[in-house]
Amino acid sequence: MVMQHTSLENIYKEITLLPDTQRDKLYNRIKRDFYQKNEIIAYTTDGQALTIEKYRKRVKAGINQCIKGESISLQDVTEELGYIYADL
Repeated sequence: MVMQHTSLENIYKEITLLPDTQRDKLYNRIKRDFYQKNEIIAYTTDGQALTIEKYRKRVKAGINQCIKGESISLQDVTEELGYIYADL
């Protein structure tokens, strides 16, 4: 199998040859995928912006910590934050 090198210029030429409807669909799909992956969907407690990819990594890391027993109880968290557990 011979691998063909595709340059950005060749891709651009191929896209410009597409019929308008196909080109619009491709553009919208690329735009949607880009914004979904790069859109800020949440912030950390210290204000760090999280994209969906970063958010999922943090959730997965948290789940893995729980599985490994590396978590603390809600009661311990509330005490660290200065709340009374019973008030929650």
